[in-house]
Amino acid sequence: MFVACHLFIGLVLGLVIADRLGDRRFIGFAALGAVLPDLLDKPVGHILFAGSLNSGRIIGHGLFFLMLLLIVGIFLWRRRESFVLLAVAAGVASHQILDTMWTTPIAWYFPLLGPYESGDFTNYFGNAILAEVSSLSEWIFLLASAPIILAACGRPGCDTPGLRRALTRMAILLLAALTLASLCARAFGVPESILMAGAGPEDYLLLAAVGVAGIIGIIRYREYLDAG
Repeated sequence: MFVACHLFIGLVLGLVIADRLGDRRFIGFAALGAVLPDLLDKPVGHILFAGSLNSGRIIGHGLFFLMLLLIVGIFLWRRRESFVLLAVAAGVASHQILDTMWTTPIAWYFPLLGPYESGDFTNYFGNAILAEVSSLSEWIFLLASAPIILAACGRPGCDTPGLRRALTRMAILLLAALTLASLCARAFGVPESILMAGAGPEDYLLLAAVGVAGIIGIIRYREYLDAG
Protein backbone atom coordinates (compact mmCIF):
# COMPACT_ATOMS: atom_id res chain seq x y z
CA MET A 1 0.00 0.00 0.00
CA PHE A 2 1.02 3.61 -0.59
CA VAL A 3 1.54 6.46 1.86
CA ALA A 4 -1.92 8.09 1.77
CA CYS A 5 -3.63 4.74 2.33
CA HIS A 6 -1.46 4.05 5.38
CA LEU A 7 -2.03 7.57 6.67
CA PHE A 8 -5.79 7.30 6.28
CA ILE A 9 -6.18 4.03 8.16
CA GLY A 10 -3.90 5.43 10.87
CA LEU A 11 -6.17 8.44 11.19
CA VAL A 12 -9.22 6.18 11.48
CA LEU A 13 -7.53 4.14 14.20
CA GLY A 14 -6.56 7.34 15.95
CA LEU A 15 -10.14 8.55 15.75
CA VAL A 16 -11.32 5.43 17.56
CA ILE A 17 -8.66 5.77 20.27
CA ALA A 18 -9.22 9.52 20.66
CA ASP A 19 -12.94 9.06 21.13
CA ARG A 20 -12.44 6.32 23.72
CA LEU A 21 -9.81 8.22 25.71
CA GLY A 22 -11.18 11.71 25.19
CA ASP A 23 -7.98 13.16 23.73
CA ARG A 24 -7.81 14.12 20.05
CA ARG A 25 -4.00 14.11 20.12
CA PHE A 26 -4.09 10.32 19.75
CA ILE A 27 -5.29 10.79 16.17
CA GLY A 28 -1.91 12.24 15.29
CA PHE A 29 0.05 9.59 17.21
CA ALA A 30 -1.74 6.70 15.48
CA ALA A 31 -1.31 8.39 12.10
CA LEU A 32 2.40 8.82 12.81
CA GLY A 33 2.69 5.13 13.62
CA ALA A 34 0.90 4.22 10.40
CA VAL A 35 3.57 5.90 8.25
CA LEU A 36 6.53 5.34 10.61
CA PRO A 37 7.76 2.07 9.03
CA ASP A 38 8.23 3.81 5.67
CA LEU A 39 9.70 6.94 7.24
CA LEU A 40 12.27 4.72 8.92
CA ASP A 41 12.96 2.02 6.35
CA LYS A 42 12.85 3.81 2.98
CA PRO A 43 15.71 6.27 3.69
CA VAL A 44 17.77 3.62 5.47
CA GLY A 45 17.23 0.84 2.93
CA HIS A 46 17.18 2.84 -0.30
CA ILE A 47 19.70 5.59 0.56
CA LEU A 48 22.09 4.53 3.32
CA PHE A 49 22.28 0.92 2.12
CA ALA A 50 21.35 1.43 -1.53
CA GLY A 51 24.52 -0.25 -2.73
CA SER A 52 24.03 -3.42 -0.70
CA LEU A 53 20.59 -3.96 0.80
CA ASN A 54 18.40 -1.64 -1.31
CA SER A 55 15.19 -2.72 0.42
CA GLY A 56 12.50 -0.56 1.97
CA ARG A 57 10.99 -3.24 4.19
CA ILE A 58 13.41 -3.85 7.00
CA ILE A 59 13.41 -2.72 10.65
CA GLY A 60 10.10 -0.85 10.84
CA HIS A 61 8.30 -3.59 8.91
CA GLY A 62 9.32 -6.35 11.31
CA LEU A 63 7.50 -7.97 14.21
CA PHE A 64 10.46 -7.30 16.51
CA PHE A 65 9.99 -3.54 16.06
CA LEU A 66 6.24 -3.83 16.70
CA MET A 67 6.75 -6.01 19.78
CA LEU A 68 9.29 -3.52 21.16
CA LEU A 69 6.81 -0.67 20.78
CA LEU A 70 4.08 -2.72 22.45
CA ILE A 71 6.26 -3.75 25.39
CA VAL A 72 7.53 -0.22 26.06
CA GLY A 73 4.03 1.14 25.42
CA ILE A 74 2.47 -1.19 28.00
CA PHE A 75 5.20 -0.24 30.48
CA LEU A 76 4.48 3.48 29.99
CA TRP A 77 0.76 2.89 30.22
CA ARG A 78 1.05 1.04 33.52
CA ARG A 79 3.66 3.33 35.07
CA ARG A 80 2.61 6.74 33.75
CA GLU A 81 -0.85 6.06 32.33
CA SER A 82 0.41 7.22 28.93
CA PHE A 83 -1.25 5.58 25.92
CA VAL A 84 0.87 7.50 23.39
CA LEU A 85 3.26 4.72 22.42
CA LEU A 86 0.46 2.16 22.22
CA ALA A 87 -1.35 4.46 19.77
CA VAL A 88 1.84 4.60 17.70
CA ALA A 89 2.10 0.80 17.89
CA ALA A 90 -1.48 0.46 16.64
CA GLY A 91 -0.54 2.54 13.61
CA VAL A 92 2.58 0.45 12.97
CA ALA A 93 0.52 -2.75 13.20
CA SER A 94 -1.93 -1.39 10.61
CA HIS A 95 0.99 -0.61 8.28
CA GLN A 96 2.38 -4.13 8.53
CA ILE A 97 -1.06 -5.64 7.93
CA LEU A 98 -1.73 -3.52 4.84
CA ASP A 99 1.72 -4.41 3.51
CA THR A 100 0.85 -8.10 4.07
CA MET A 101 4.24 -8.60 5.68
CA TRP A 102 3.52 -12.29 6.33
CA THR A 103 4.14 -12.80 2.59
CA THR A 104 7.77 -11.74 3.14
CA PRO A 105 8.56 -13.76 6.27
CA ILE A 106 12.32 -13.13 6.21
CA ALA A 107 11.74 -9.41 6.76
CA TRP A 108 8.72 -9.82 9.05
CA TYR A 109 10.34 -12.36 11.39
CA PHE A 110 13.85 -10.91 11.19
CA PRO A 111 16.29 -12.09 12.53
CA LEU A 112 14.75 -15.53 13.08
CA LEU A 113 14.92 -16.64 9.43
CA GLY A 114 18.30 -15.14 8.55
CA PRO A 115 19.51 -11.84 7.06
CA TYR A 116 17.39 -9.48 4.98
CA GLU A 117 17.07 -10.19 1.28
CA SER A 118 18.52 -7.50 -0.95
CA GLY A 119 16.30 -5.75 -3.49
CA ASP A 120 16.83 -4.56 -7.04
CA PHE A 121 15.40 -1.06 -7.50
CA THR A 122 16.41 1.61 -10.00
CA ASN A 123 15.44 5.20 -9.14
CA TYR A 124 13.22 3.93 -6.35
CA PHE A 125 12.03 7.29 -5.04
CA GLY A 126 11.28 8.69 -8.50
CA ASN A 127 9.22 5.65 -9.43
CA ALA A 128 7.52 5.64 -6.02
CA ILE A 129 6.44 9.27 -6.36
CA LEU A 130 5.13 8.59 -9.88
CA ALA A 131 3.14 5.62 -8.61
CA GLU A 132 1.71 7.72 -5.78
CA VAL A 133 0.49 10.62 -7.91
CA SER A 134 -0.86 8.35 -10.66
CA SER A 135 -3.01 6.29 -8.27
CA LEU A 136 -6.56 7.61 -7.91
CA SER A 137 -6.98 5.77 -4.62
CA GLU A 138 -4.23 7.89 -3.04
CA TRP A 139 -6.04 11.12 -3.90
CA ILE A 140 -9.28 9.70 -2.53
CA PHE A 141 -7.60 8.72 0.74
CA LEU A 142 -6.06 12.18 1.04
CA LEU A 143 -9.44 13.85 0.56
CA ALA A 144 -11.12 11.41 2.93
CA SER A 145 -8.46 12.21 5.54
CA ALA A 146 -9.39 15.90 5.57
CA PRO A 147 -12.29 15.81 8.09
CA ILE A 148 -10.27 13.63 10.50
CA ILE A 149 -7.25 15.92 10.26
CA LEU A 150 -9.47 18.93 10.95
CA ALA A 151 -10.90 17.14 13.99
CA ALA A 152 -7.38 16.39 15.22
CA CYS A 153 -6.13 19.96 14.78
CA GLY A 154 -9.23 21.98 15.63
CA ARG A 155 -10.89 22.95 18.86
CA PRO A 156 -14.42 21.85 19.81
CA GLY A 157 -17.06 24.20 18.46
CA CYS A 158 -14.59 26.25 16.44
CA ASP A 159 -13.75 26.65 12.75
CA THR A 160 -16.53 26.06 10.21
CA PRO A 161 -18.96 23.25 11.12
CA GLY A 162 -20.60 23.53 7.70
CA LEU A 163 -17.30 22.77 6.00
CA ARG A 164 -16.68 19.87 8.35
CA ARG A 165 -20.05 18.31 7.55
CA ALA A 166 -19.48 18.76 3.82
CA LEU A 167 -16.05 17.15 4.01
CA THR A 168 -17.44 14.25 6.04
CA ARG A 169 -20.18 13.58 3.46
CA MET A 170 -17.64 13.86 0.65
CA ALA A 171 -15.33 11.37 2.38
CA ILE A 172 -18.12 8.81 2.76
CA LEU A 173 -19.15 9.11 -0.90
CA LEU A 174 -15.58 8.91 -2.20
CA LEU A 175 -14.76 5.89 -0.05
CA ALA A 176 -17.97 4.15 -1.15
CA ALA A 177 -17.08 4.77 -4.81
CA LEU A 178 -13.53 3.51 -4.24
CA THR A 179 -14.78 0.38 -2.48
CA LEU A 180 -17.22 -0.43 -5.28
CA ALA A 181 -14.64 0.24 -8.00
CA SER A 182 -12.04 -1.91 -6.22
CA LEU A 183 -14.42 -4.82 -5.83
CA CYS A 184 -15.39 -4.56 -9.51
CA ALA A 185 -11.74 -4.49 -10.55
CA ARG A 186 -11.13 -7.58 -8.41
CA ALA A 187 -14.20 -9.40 -9.75
CA PHE A 188 -13.39 -8.72 -13.39
CA GLY A 189 -9.71 -9.49 -13.01
CA VAL A 190 -8.36 -6.07 -13.98
CA PRO A 191 -4.55 -6.49 -13.78
CA GLU A 192 -3.77 -2.81 -13.28
CA SER A 193 -5.83 0.34 -13.36
CA ILE A 194 -5.84 4.02 -12.45
CA LEU A 195 -7.11 3.04 -9.01
CA MET A 196 -3.64 1.93 -7.91
CA ALA A 197 -0.40 1.66 -9.86
CA GLY A 198 0.79 -1.92 -10.10
CA ALA A 199 -2.27 -3.27 -8.29
CA GLY A 200 -3.08 -6.97 -8.22
CA PRO A 201 -6.16 -8.88 -7.03
CA GLU A 202 -5.08 -8.78 -3.38
CA ASP A 203 -4.42 -5.05 -3.58
CA TYR A 204 -7.97 -4.41 -4.78
CA LEU A 205 -9.35 -6.37 -1.85
CA LEU A 206 -7.19 -4.37 0.55
CA LEU A 207 -8.34 -1.10 -1.03
CA ALA A 208 -11.95 -2.20 -0.57
CA ALA A 209 -11.27 -3.24 3.03
CA VAL A 210 -9.69 0.13 3.85
CA GLY A 211 -12.61 1.87 2.15
CA VAL A 212 -15.16 -0.05 4.22
CA ALA A 213 -13.20 0.51 7.44
CA GLY A 214 -13.05 4.22 6.66
CA ILE A 215 -16.77 4.45 5.97
CA ILE A 216 -17.62 2.64 9.21
CA GLY A 217 -15.22 4.78 11.23
CA ILE A 218 -16.41 8.07 9.77
CA ILE A 219 -20.10 7.22 10.16
CA ARG A 220 -19.58 5.87 13.67
CA TYR A 221 -17.78 9.03 14.80
CA ARG A 222 -19.54 11.47 12.49
CA GLU A 223 -20.74 13.70 15.33
CA TYR A 224 -17.18 13.86 16.67
CA LEU A 225 -15.92 14.94 13.25
CA ASP A 226 -18.68 17.45 12.59
CA ALA A 227 -18.24 19.05 15.97
CA GLY A 228 -14.47 19.26 15.59
